[in-house]
Amino acid sequence: MCNDSDFIYNELFLHKGIRNNVSVFISGAERIGTSWCALNMAYGLSQTKHKILFIDGTGNFSNPKANLVLNNTYFLEDYISGKKTLNQIITPYRNKYFDILTGKAGNNYLSEQPLGRIHIFAEDVTILSELYNHTIIDLGATLTEKNLPLCQIAQNILIMCSDNNSDLIKTFDLIKYFNELKLHANYYLILNKVDSFGDGYKIYEKLSKAAEKYGFNCPTLLGIVRFDTRIRDTIRNKELLLSRYSASEAAVDIKNIAKKLLPEF
Repeated sequence: MCNDSDFIYNELFLHKGIRNNVSVFISGAERIGTSWCALNMAYGLSQTKHKILFIDGTGNFSNPKANLVLNNTYFLEDYISGKKTLNQIITPYRNKYFDILTGKAGNNYLSEQPLGRIHIFAEDVTILSELYNHTIIDLGATLTEKNLPLCQIAQNILIMCSDNNSDLIKTFDLIKYFNELKLHANYYLILNKVDSFGDGYKIYEKLSKAAEKYGFNCPTLLGIVRFDTRIRDTIRNKELLLSRYSASEAAVDIKNIAKKLLPEF
């Protein structure tokens, strides 16, 4: 008999044969670990010598700098102002396989740009992504017309959710919105900060039933990340879980989810 981990890591895969080299992480609620999970997954994929690009698309360009110690020479603000191209502002992190695009913490340049300029940004991201095995874009918990173009270029939209009831309501609203939007993308759900796989399945079942009741398609469950006490330590020290505690439960969960984005991982 298969246990929970066998099922979630061996049965829930992306469609075979499809090249999906751009994934967007987004959530309906604040502070549930969307950026943290996206960064750790990107770093984990880079450890296998796949070229990975991480883009902070949250609008205020603060999430990577809150989780990591980065030595930026240039920032996204330099690209937006026309001083640099995207490939000129890339910041390598720890190895030559992991690049990051971010900006100065506290700014909100995306919201201040005209929509046409944002579309050019999305087009440039598409071109740059061709140089990488996978590109991960973090949109955090806010979906607006200014970051929607980054969803439109993604093959995978990964919706993050926790077990909090208010978060579930916000996640359902996000699922409803994407159903109405009808983007050409694969939709997946990642449950974060869950006590066990069993609890995660119950949460997913609740969302699935709610979606079915209202005639919406519920995203496929891509994976469950269990709560791990080591996470606080890594955030406090601006480290990534996969580099500091690579054998911890949450790190293993993230690595196994990453296998579905890059089957050769």
